[in-house]
Amino acid sequence: MVSPAQDATNDDDDDDDADDLYDRIVFRPAKVSPAHSGGRAEKPNFVGSFDIGEHVYFFFRETAVEYINCGKAVYSRVARVCKKDTGGKNILNQNWATYLKARINCSISGEFPFYFNEIQDVYQLPSDKTKFYATFTTSTNGLVGSAVCSFDINEIHGAFAGKFKEQASSNSAWLPVLNSKIPEPRPGTCVNDTSTLPDSVLNFIRSHPLMDKAVNHEHNNPVYYKRDLVFTKLVVDKIKIEILSQEYTVFYIGTNAGRIYKIVQYLRNGESKSKLLDIFEIAQNEAIQVMELSQKRKSLYVATDYRIKQIDLAMCNRRYDNCFRCVKDPYCGWDKDTSTCKPYEPGLLQDVGNETYDICDTSVLKKKIIVTYGQSVHLGCFVKIPEILKDQTVTWYHHSKEKGRYEIKYNPTKYIETTERGLVVISVNEADGGRYDCHLGGSLLCSYNITVDAHRCTPPNKTNDYQKIYSDWCHEFEKYKSAMKTWEKKQAQCSRQNYSNQHPNDVFARTPNV
Repeated sequence: MVSPAQDATNDDDDDDDADDLYDRIVFRPAKVSPAHSGGRAEKPNFVGSFDIGEHVYFFFRETAVEYINCGKAVYSRVARVCKKDTGGKNILNQNWATYLKARINCSISGEFPFYFNEIQDVYQLPSDKTKFYATFTTSTNGLVGSAVCSFDINEIHGAFAGKFKEQASSNSAWLPVLNSKIPEPRPGTCVNDTSTLPDSVLNFIRSHPLMDKAVNHEHNNPVYYKRDLVFTKLVVDKIKIEILSQEYTVFYIGTNAGRIYKIVQYLRNGESKSKLLDIFEIAQNEAIQVMELSQKRKSLYVATDYRIKQIDLAMCNRRYDNCFRCVKDPYCGWDKDTSTCKPYEPGLLQDVGNETYDICDTSVLKKKIIVTYGQSVHLGCFVKIPEILKDQTVTWYHHSKEKGRYEIKYNPTKYIETTERGLVVISVNEADGGRYDCHLGGSLLCSYNITVDAHRCTPPNKTNDYQKIYSDWCHEFEKYKSAMKTWEKKQAQCSRQNYSNQHPNDVFARTPNV
């Protein structure tokens, strides 16, 4: 018989030796076979195992036997086996005698909860044996979505200390087992020698490995969830800012498309909050297969089937070029003096929880623009808006002499929003002068001060002014004539092609010659 402590546990040694990291990334641990679980797992896919106290815990997904009468479904499970389990004397002599399992629930709460039933990976911090973090997905046959949930060891203990579940017959519903039917000692209890367990206990645990109560996740809702996305692997880091008496949990979550989602979770007034910080492109359309953290090197190691990459945990100045995003990352802080994002230290600006909306206002560069009367002007905060901000609402405000401060409402004749959340002001006139501020979630992103130059719209006073304006007009007219000649030439070429009833600009498909 193989010892579970030898065959099915993760190495909890927090050794950051480079060779050890290489081994953990390149050489994947073997999965636990159904035989190791006493044959009481239905087509399982094991994702992780942990050695804690007198037990070994296994996390996997399998076909749900309790749902079989309603169809086929896959549920996530956590199973538990005593370390000293050597099997029974006659019954279960080749299998576990203390094996129990319970469903793990990761769902969006509500009157009709939405379940992410299929666990994909599980992680535990080496310094904290009381928490588990796991990625879950929906079935790929329906609406695709993924979530991250966290679990407390006490909730798992509670499920295993609760009622057992049974089905009286193949046509019966699965119901809790009456306490009067549970033998002594309680099935699943760790003993020094499992071969001494009575047959009544062994027979019961052989036919009743499933617990009635599911293991619920923390905080009523997932840490993060998103549709049209498949999470694969994850690792977790803890950051403590002593001067602020604040702790942050940072999740790095891999996807099947080669991306990593960086998410921070924290508590505010006892309530869990989380937000997406960044998205890294690791390898396009290559599933993330392995992830590991090295605290010694302050790095994240990521592997696909074709490559391994090392990523710094604090990529402050390489990822954030503005105060707004920098102060949201618990690894980073904004230096007002140099206007750069740096690894956090006391004295730098940081506001992960977005509690101080104007923390970056003094760090926003106020740009000045002179615009000629009648021109259109483009104002923008980003050359390309970060993906994590695409779904958030950006609001522009105009501070004018006549109206004071007011929110700009987009319309096709005056104000147009660009794809990068910028603003185009069409046909600027004197009333459009003043300051324009762009806000996201109450925070100032960028600011422009527009001065309208109406000089060219006044009558010239000198001969030189007339000559300059005439020269500019002639130059524009020459460009127009050149463009017109080019268009006429292309028009003539198109007209020589005999396509009946086709406009020169129509899109059409030719019928191939046979």
